Amino acid sequence: MLFGREAEMDLLTRFVAGECGADGVLVLTGEPGVGKTALLHAAIEVAGWHGVRVLRAGALEFEADTQFGALNQLLQPAIDCVDALAEPHREAMRVVMGSAAGPVPGQLLAGAATLALLRTCAGDAALLLVVDDVQWLDLSSAMALIYALRRLSDTNIRLLTAVRTDSGDAFTRSGFRVHDVRPLDDRTAEELLRSAFPALPTGVRGRLRADARGNPLALLELPVALEIEGGRARLPEMLPLTRRLQQVFADRLRYLPAGTRRMLLFAVLAGAEDAVVLGARLATPDGRDELAPAERAGIVRTDPRTGRLEFRHPLLRSAVVELSTGAERRNAHRLLADIFADAPSRRAWHLGQAAAGPDEELAGLLESVSRRMLHAGDSVRATATMLRAAELSPAESDRVRRTARAAYLGSLLTGEVSDTARLLRTAPESATGGRSLAVALAAAYQLLNTEGDIATASRMLLAALRNDADSGGGDPEIVSEALHSLLYIGFYSGRDDMWPEIRAALDRVLPEPSDTLALLAGPFVDPVHTGAKVLTELDAALDDLRFTSDPVRIVRVATAAAYLDRIGRVREPLQRVIDDGHDGGAVARALEALLLLGNDDFFSGAWDHLIEVTDEGLRLCDELDYPVTAGSGKLLRGLVAAARGDDATVERLGEQLLMWAAPRNLLTLAHYSSHIRCLYALGNSAFTDAFRHAATVNPPGVFLPHRPHALWLVLDLTEAAVRSGRAEAAREHADAAKAAGLEDLSPRLAMITSAAQALAHPAESRIAFERALAVPGTERWVFDRARIELLYGEQLRRDRATAAARDHLSTAATIFAELGAVPWLRRAQSELRAAGEPGAPGATALTPREQAVAELAAAGRTNKQIGEELFLSARTVSTHLQHVFHKLGITRRGALRDSLATRSGGPGPNIE
Repeated sequence: MLFGREAEMDLLTRFVAGECGADGVLVLTGEPGVGKTALLHAAIEVAGWHGVRVLRAGALEFEADTQFGALNQLLQPAIDCVDALAEPHREAMRVVMGSAAGPVPGQLLAGAATLALLRTCAGDAALLLVVDDVQWLDLSSAMALIYALRRLSDTNIRLLTAVRTDSGDAFTRSGFRVHDVRPLDDRTAEELLRSAFPALPTGVRGRLRADARGNPLALLELPVALEIEGGRARLPEMLPLTRRLQQVFADRLRYLPAGTRRMLLFAVLAGAEDAVVLGARLATPDGRDELAPAERAGIVRTDPRTGRLEFRHPLLRSAVVELSTGAERRNAHRLLADIFADAPSRRAWHLGQAAAGPDEELAGLLESVSRRMLHAGDSVRATATMLRAAELSPAESDRVRRTARAAYLGSLLTGEVSDTARLLRTAPESATGGRSLAVALAAAYQLLNTEGDIATASRMLLAALRNDADSGGGDPEIVSEALHSLLYIGFYSGRDDMWPEIRAALDRVLPEPSDTLALLAGPFVDPVHTGAKVLTELDAALDDLRFTSDPVRIVRVATAAAYLDRIGRVREPLQRVIDDGHDGGAVARALEALLLLGNDDFFSGAWDHLIEVTDEGLRLCDELDYPVTAGSGKLLRGLVAAARGDDATVERLGEQLLMWAAPRNLLTLAHYSSHIRCLYALGNSAFTDAFRHAATVNPPGVFLPHRPHALWLVLDLTEAAVRSGRAEAAREHADAAKAAGLEDLSPRLAMITSAAQALAHPAESRIAFERALAVPGTERWVFDRARIELLYGEQLRRDRATAAARDHLSTAATIFAELGAVPWLRRAQSELRAAGEPGAPGATALTPREQAVAELAAAGRTNKQIGEELFLSARTVSTHLQHVFHKLGITRRGALRDSLATRSGGPGPNIE
């Protein structure tokens, strides 16, 4: 199966079948390994399907100087036709094909003989000639074939060749049709890797895609050379090459002078082929002369605009390193360290690579470099640099601390949480007895994320923090990370009894916490009791994410905004984190970024996109062994399933969350399960069940500390209480929401709080509902707003204001239909019928106006565009669409075209 080659296969099929007009020659060009040979094999297979005879040859480098060597190979199967040729041509071909002795024919005679033989061999049938690796084709064979093919335009004989890009071959220069076979795009490369190596982790796939740069051979060969340990691939800075890749890439370097190879190694190790560094090296004696052979061989080129040295393919960089010795690499790093004397971080990195033994001063420098790399967003190198610092540490305690720090960074950033235990096992037992905060942090992170063992993780961290404080305090960055982990432990626990110790640790160990610690400790874990000052700080931190590349900071600040409806402001930074994860960077942060986008998607009604991002997020959680984080993805998928009436998915996800949470005492995951079931019950008018589930998360009339999820159930609990005959509980909860100042936290919460007031206080309901719908910017929260339109319409119908009721109910029904929220659509339709909707129930014929609206909507027009075309308001268009959905028995706008086609008995309306 050829991935991503649909265009090439279409071209080859038409070429083999003779459907490409007068083009009798097709030259496939492309870089080595791009798949040209595979396409030739596919074309031969297509020829077999069409009954086309095939003659093929593959040029060989060591035969490039053999006269007529490739022509001999190509025409050998047609040797039986030689006797039918005229004498001059017969004798010439016998010499060319080695069946007779004699002088080698001249180029003109050889070409004419080849022409005659091909005509005789083909007869009236089709004949396909296939020649691979034309860059090594001997010139005499090439000229004979070109002579013949220029005179075969009136026949059914065709030639298909493959050649490396820029090889300067005779066929490309002769003006024949050329098709450039491009590398695979990222999506197709991912599909190929998944198909061939389904067990490869996401981060590894991202790194392979980046280095292979769409080259299919590299994508298929690079994983073979990786070191696999414990089911995970270990990625060195330069990927190793298999023998096949060495033939493609490394062999091109072997013929370069030794000085040129040293020059290329220097450029590779400099990183990003820096123009300044290159200039410094070229300024040395013979520097320019050393580079010239590589430029002439097409291995590198210097960009005239930037001065940067660019390799033709990233794997040439791996080949340069692979062909070097350890001594050569250390020497290059020492030279680079001297050049970077004024850049302490880069100097330290190169000194670290050049070091041959323990060196505490250098280890300390590398530890600092690792931290800077982390904040710059270079996740992979930050972890690798910390490991190198550990290797160079003379003292056992420092080696253990840095190893543990590397293990934690690997878990936090690249998702290598399973490596934590392996790395910690390399540390001496005397240093891992609980006194090292770095060790405790790494171990606790693994326990929290893979096992959900919050009890052990919290005890380990609290004890280590106390020891650290008693000994005079340790590394502030490790202390801060330990406190971040404690906050997540407290959040997932959902238990009040854990928070006094966590708060005490925050106050005792870090009197002035970092901004992310303060934001997570406030807006995230306890948003109801957060002051306005912290909200201002949160907004400022969100704005600042535009200017940072640190994936940890981006995800933490966005997480702090999760319960306050602000994730929509930072979708672009979150997408950057996801893109970095796709490229093999901070994969663990990417999975959280995906779920945060899904969070925003649920409230904004982008449910199809939610399914897409949570699919990827949940797959990553499973792949990286992050079951606790997966709870957020299951919540979001469960909420969409509940709103759409997918009872099987609701039951499955709700049960999964509950069964995983119960033995581990993870109340937050149990609350997720209750939320899913509450929403499902509300949509199906099972209000007593809905109240029971909502009250499990947070009792009515109070907002408990450290129960942030209660903010997502304010309207749910109030509605369930009212509809189940618990009017007092509804009033208590609506009033508590207002007293807690939820209206000040976000526009969505202001809308929800007013709607809860309207439900709980019927005498003031119209004013409160109007106030809820008038909150600026709440059109973005489409599902919540549709629910409020439904509730308001129900109240208006009971107040006998039927015309106004139909207006709100129609708006709600249209939104529910577009979301696919079937149970809610049924509720709205039922209310519309009770409100005397014209033509309902049972009238299925579309009015002329409804037909016009339906056809324009099926063509992809928005409500506003339809209104402008038909001179209607957008709200009237929504009402007409609701009627159309009801009459056609559909719930989605995307189903209009097929439904209209079915009713008309034809292929569908004639719409653009």
